[in-house]
Amino acid sequence: MPIYSHSRLGCFETCPLKYKFTYLDKIDRDTKGIEAFVGSRFHEVMEKLYKDLNCRTYSLEELLEIYNNNWAKEWTDDVVVTKKDRTAQDYKNIGKKCIEDYYKRYYPFNQGRTLGLERAIMMDLDGDGKHKLRGFIDRISQGDDGTYEIHDYKTSGYLPEQKHLDEDRQLALYQMGIENMWNDVKKTRLIWHYVAFDKELTSTRTKEQLEQLKKDTVALIDEVEQTEEFLPTESNLCEWCVYPDLCPKRKHLYKVEALPVNEYLKDDGVSLTNTFTKLVAKKRDCQGQIEEIEAEIDKVKEAVIQYAQKEGVEVIRGSDSKLKISEKQKVSSPPKGSPERKELEGILREVNKWDEVSDLDIYAMEKAVNELRWDKKIIDRIKQFLKIEVKRNVSLSKLQDKEK
Repeated sequence: MPIYSHSRLGCFETCPLKYKFTYLDKIDRDTKGIEAFVGSRFHEVMEKLYKDLNCRTYSLEELLEIYNNNWAKEWTDDVVVTKKDRTAQDYKNIGKKCIEDYYKRYYPFNQGRTLGLERAIMMDLDGDGKHKLRGFIDRISQGDDGTYEIHDYKTSGYLPEQKHLDEDRQLALYQMGIENMWNDVKKTRLIWHYVAFDKELTSTRTKEQLEQLKKDTVALIDEVEQTEEFLPTESNLCEWCVYPDLCPKRKHLYKVEALPVNEYLKDDGVSLTNTFTKLVAKKRDCQGQIEEIEAEIDKVKEAVIQYAQKEGVEVIRGSDSKLKISEKQKVSSPPKGSPERKELEGILREVNKWDEVSDLDIYAMEKAVNELRWDKKIIDRIKQFLKIEVKRNVSLSKLQDKEK
């Protein structure tokens, strides 16, 4: 069984097909989203800041210089800016602002002693090596009160609610990891730095919560291992996926998006979709006319029924067609729990007819009444409890040659 990670499990939860492309098929794509690029550059600055803190405290200008140099060194044309209304420079400015805000909030960076930076951590969830996880903690520190702190930097433009942090899997798994690394870990605080908002958010976990998380994570790993068909899941995250050309939900969109107009309109898929769209619009436009026609039909149908009753006929002839008027009785019994229902049930049991209409089967009751299957005295006796409606129907058919 492979060694899992929070990001690997998260990928499966987000989209099993993307998981397959990434971790099973190992389809490597050189492209990287600008959001991840900014995050990496920010993490590099934080690592440099705290790594050298015992020797010196960098000025804000020095950290920004490190940031700018790393940006220039790592930038390639493979970095993708998905949002059309933003540029790479916009994102670079966001990263710069994050560093400035963090510096102002935490200077001189003496909030606890740093114990580890980008620290690799391994967790054996079941103790027998079958369910292993690996992760990297941005920063581990210990406060003056002995509390261990797990820090995670987020450059995301989304600020989660507290309830989501209290259910977060990643840092809670890391807590289990550091509790196995050192014997003096008695209390742990999970800390997220949402630097785009200049926010520090915290959460804690009880032993019971960690135990449940361990079981849930083992179950999720087992689900991944047992999955045979990795189906795509559509979400807002599809916009940032690096496999649009392979995904059945997006590959045609990806294929035609880059085509010039003359080729785009010749594509069979585009043509079929456009034709279908026009027909649906045409149907929608006709719907109002259909409703008007149906209303007219209902009026004429009512007149036909009145004419048939007046003339005492069941078939009315036209030029090349005929209308047949039929009647059918609809029988309904009293509602369950009502006194009338109980009395009716008593009568049916008394005359030994209950088995034929057990639990007052309306269809069986209707046939018994309409087809006079029972003795007239029984029918007359139960009719007072039944609601009998006469339904009349008009059906249209062509005249046969011999009728013309």
